[in-house]
Formats: sequence, C-alpha cells, structure tokens
Amino acid sequence: MFCIRRISIFLLTAFLALPLSAAIMMQGSDAKTFPVKNAWHETLSNDGSWRVKWRVLVDGKESELPIVRRRFTIELSIESTRSPRDLPMSVMVDAQMPEHGHGMNIAPTILLEKSGKCRADGMLFHMSGRWEVDVDIDDGTTIERAQWNILMY
Repeated sequence: MFCIRRISIFLLTAFLALPLSAAIMMQGSDAKTFPVKNAWHETLSNDGSWRVKWRVLVDGKESELPIVRRRFTIELSIESTRSPRDLPMSVMVDAQMPEHGHGMNIAPTILLEKSGKCRADGMLFHMSGRWEVDVDIDDGTTIERAQWNILMY
C-alpha cells in the first residue's frame, strides 16, 4: 500500500512538472526558435488612444517567446484609435521585473519609422520570470503607455 501511494505521488508530480520542464528546456542556451503561424499580439495603450501590435524576433525570425540571456527584437506597429493620420513622434521601449525590483541590464536601440512601425533592437531578458514590457508613445502633447507581460519560465 505504501509503495503504491509513493508511486502515485511520483507519477502525479512528474505529470504536473512536465510542462514546466519542457519550458525550461526550451529556454536553454542551445534553444531553437520555432516558426509561429501568427506571432503578432495586440494591446491598447492605457487610455486607449493607441493600438499596439507587437511580436518577438530572435535572430530575425518570429518567435513565440524570447530566449533567456539572448538578445532579441520587439517589432511594433502603432496605430492611433482617434485618427489614422495621428502618428507617434517618439517611442520608448523598456522592460522590468516588478517582483524583483529591477529592469533590463542594457537599453535597446529604438528605430521609429514615419509610418508608425517601430523596432526595439537589442532587448535582453537576463533571467527567467515575469517581465513587464512598457512602450511609451509620445504624440507631441501627451505620453501614453502600453504594457504587457512576457512570462519567461
């Protein structure tokens, strides 16, 4: 009876840990990026003035998630919800780990095109956990923030 209970607990623990162990293995230094059918995500800025579509690029290829301790790019498409003619004058991209009280160790290079397309090159999540990405959009009058989380487990 004792042996069966012990085996049952072991199997249940192994079954529950399987998704986590697969995610950890994917984040290893030799992890590969896999093509994603639709890697674009969408969020609204906090006051709803901007629609931000974003995706992650690792080594120039779409990826569902960044890879821990490996540089990546966040590609953005920023559109006004007020008027299609409104475009951001400047964009800042940053990320931090609120539970740990720190941000990234390096600052990304931001490239903003006149069309509202934007790239944050050189992003680096140096550890696993929940990262909060902040995109500050300046239209010349106000700065509005769009935020989302990327879970790196």
